[in-house]
Parts: sequence; C-alpha cells; structure tokens
Amino acid sequence: MPVQQRKVKGTPSDIYESKDEGTANAQAGPAAVIAASPSASPWWLSATILGPICLILLILVIMMAQQVYQLSQKSEQQLEVTEMENITNTAVPLKIVLLDTLQQLTTGKEDNCSMCEVDWDQQAASCYSFSKNAKSWHNSLDACTAMSASLVKIDTKKELAFLKNEISKRVYVYRGQQFSFNFWTGLNYDNDIGNWTWADGSPFSFQLFRVQGAEGCAYIQKGDIRLQSCTKREVYICEKPAKFGGN
Repeated sequence: MPVQQRKVKGTPSDIYESKDEGTANAQAGPAAVIAASPSASPWWLSATILGPICLILLILVIMMAQQVYQLSQKSEQQLEVTEMENITNTAVPLKIVLLDTLQQLTTGKEDNCSMCEVDWDQQAASCYSFSKNAKSWHNSLDACTAMSASLVKIDTKKELAFLKNEISKRVYVYRGQQFSFNFWTGLNYDNDIGNWTWADGSPFSFQLFRVQGAEGCAYIQKGDIRLQSCTKREVYICEKPAKFGGN
C-alpha cells in the first residue's frame, strides 16, 4: 500500500529557521524563556522587586508605631502622676480649710455665721443686743436677765474692739449735732468685796483697760471706758452665748 506523504507548508529554509530559533532559546536558558514569555510584563517585574522593599518598610512602620505608642503611654502615666500630685497638694490645704470651717461651726468661732436671734449681733461665740431705751444700771441688768442674757462682760481686746466699732455706728443727732450714746457694761464696783467685778460675779482684769476710782458703774463712750453713778439712765449692751448645732 502506498504511503501518503503530508505536505508541509513553507520552504525548507523556513523549517530550518524554526529549528534554529528553538535551539537558540533552549541554549539561552530560563532568562530567555521568561523574557520570551508573554506573562513577563513590566508590572510583574516591579512587583517582584518592590515587594520585599515594601515588606521591610511595613515592618519599620510597625516598629515605629510601637515605639510611639509606648512613649505616649509613658507620657500619660507621667501626666497622671503629676495630676495626682497636684490634686494631693491642693486637697491638703482644702481639707484643712474644711476642718477649720467645721470646727468654727461646731464651736461658735465663726463671726460671719450668725446663729443669734433677730436684732442681735454676733462676735465669736456671743450674741449682743444694743438697747435703744435708757435705764439705770440695775434696771438694765434686769432687762438683760429677762432676755436670758446679762450686761456685757469684756473678756478680750478683740471683743472690746468689736464693741467700740459697733458703738461708733450708733449715734443720734440733736440740734444739728451728732452725739454718741453711752452704753452700760456689766462692770461695777462691788462695795461688799471692795473691788471691781462683772455682773456675773467674775473679777475684773486691769490688763484689758484701766478704770479710775472705787465706785460707780462703767460705760463705753466713743471707745473709752468711763465711770459714773449707777443710777444714771443710759442705754445698755446685753450679751449671751450664741446657739450652735440646734442647741
């Protein structure tokens, strides 16, 4: 049976050229194959080269972010410590002020916190009433006693200064001239014991102020302590303890 021969298109030189190209590619190695491959585009080469670089940069960014975070945490801790120190330093004097205020309220040492009755003025732990009606010393004492008080007893220079200041505010005008009132105090000369005493029976201390004479009763006029007969009619000052804590 006769063998059929297939015709190959092209000239013999074309066939030889194709063989030569294949042989050349084989000898050039993988680089030539990659270069000849359609997938070996510029984008693929860029990814191959830039990929490791991007990975290294990413690692560096992560490390830097961790350092920044640690520094920020440390700064916040230091800030908290500073704020706590400031609060502590501020709280100490504030605590002292609150304790002092509480003590003043409970012991009656706060002048501005009035716990006195209407028309009574407070200084420290005492309430004072400045009368408008003139009476003799003994009648003034009776009037104070009726209000659960006594004629004023001066214990300290601060109290004396307070009384002088209050008296300076109380004046009257007669025929166009201004005059000060004379206010009875609780100080009187006790003939039975031969000495100056207060209305409550306590002795008088000459360290506060001086009195001249050995008779009569003491009154305050324009800040001075003066003496006169106890039968004279003058206005007077009553004193009693201030009430605190619902007492």
